[in-house]
Amino acid sequence: MKHRILSLAFTVLVALPLFAHDDPTGMHITTKSPKAHLLFEQGMAKIEMLHVQAGLESLRKAVQADPHFALGHIMLNFFSDDPAEQVAERDQALASRQYAGPEEQMVIDWLVNASQAHWIPAIQAMNGALDRYPRDKHLAWLAGWWLAVAQNQSPRAVPLFERVIKIDPGFADAWNEAAYCYAKAGNIDKAFADIKHYAELIPNEANPQDSYAEISRMAGRFDDALEHYRMSLKIDPSFHESQLGLGDTYALMGDEPRARVEYAKAVAVGTPTQKVTWGLQSAASYVREGDFAGADAAYRQLALDAHARDLANLEAEAYRSMALYQKDPSAAADLLAKAEAVLHEPHNVPQVLLNEELASVWRSGVDRAVRDGDWNQAQALLQRLSDMAASNNDELIGFAYAGASGAIFLASGKFHEAISDFEGDPTNPVSMRGLFVAYEKSGQKDNAARLAASLASFNIPVIEQALVVPEFRKQRADAAGAHASTPF
Repeated sequence: MKHRILSLAFTVLVALPLFAHDDPTGMHITTKSPKAHLLFEQGMAKIEMLHVQAGLESLRKAVQADPHFALGHIMLNFFSDDPAEQVAERDQALASRQYAGPEEQMVIDWLVNASQAHWIPAIQAMNGALDRYPRDKHLAWLAGWWLAVAQNQSPRAVPLFERVIKIDPGFADAWNEAAYCYAKAGNIDKAFADIKHYAELIPNEANPQDSYAEISRMAGRFDDALEHYRMSLKIDPSFHESQLGLGDTYALMGDEPRARVEYAKAVAVGTPTQKVTWGLQSAASYVREGDFAGADAAYRQLALDAHARDLANLEAEAYRSMALYQKDPSAAADLLAKAEAVLHEPHNVPQVLLNEELASVWRSGVDRAVRDGDWNQAQALLQRLSDMAASNNDELIGFAYAGASGAIFLASGKFHEAISDFEGDPTNPVSMRGLFVAYEKSGQKDNAARLAASLASFNIPVIEQALVVPEFRKQRADAAGAHASTPF
């Protein structure tokens, strides 16, 4: 199961357990059509095992059977990776809200507002639903997933997944999601224990092997990761996420040509959104090699592909990624301006995706302006981020602001202030590198050593990792070698 973080593109590739009428701990389904009800349950059962596209087809048939099936519409909005479908199904869910039951209405209010970047009413609706239906395992799972993946708040998600497990120890995906949260927190032993239990619950499915592989990769156990991705594909050759995982693993191992071969196989069978999203991961392999001409060509083609599909957030991400490694300040500025311009154009894309990518563009602009000594530009962009964060409870935007503010404080020699801000952006390698420097400059050697170990073992295949981690590892190795060779 792929948890795509830091890129700020919201591609949903996870599972929601089956809703059921006869389960007192589950959400009731409001539809007048028995056919729609059956198709909905079949679709959710498929999605639970990460057979997402097959599940989406069942959900689409469900809302065709009952156009007023609000829960079916909002789940299509939630699971689809097509921004246009997300917008259309969100609007259909809102239009059909009156036909839904009370709990379903709260879920609709929560997810519709989140899609529109109306965070306070979204969070209020989520919390209200959790308070009113404390024994609904499906609702708790959905809230945990949203916090862990969409908002990158794994610590807040863990109690919800544990609530699900307490209500129903056989709820397989709750173990899976909890394992990812523990892995992100560095508790690898607990993560593997939960994944082992997850695999025991559904031994004939591919996703437990895929999850075991991904957590192995996060822990730097690359050979184990490759083995389990191949086991997943042996169980189900059409489980394309594991094919992607092979590419990710080879990329992080430093075998970039082999990574691109594996990525190409995944991209060939992906959805239109996956083709671009996974292509961005492949393009980053050129950055790890230092082949910036190759990276430019790959990212430019992906930007064109994204533009043709009206995937504005991914088009902007392609331009932003290119800007990060440009040596020429003017070239970097042009690419960031192009990324921002794309996001200000009219698009049929959920506003939350556009806002989050815009925050990333501005944060990258601050980093670049600091690097180039353009303090006026850095401060102007920081102010925009501050205004956005102040009016928006999106944690990902808050992370972007914290990282940008930390970069300015660090460059100004205000190390304690930089530490405070960088600690507010805990999973971005750029901020982690800045935090390491701030710790060292302020004499916090133990914290610096802890952070260095965490950064050196950062194994998530995003562009920030490609830019920071390989070089950081090399610098640490060179420093260790020089120290070892110094005579007494």
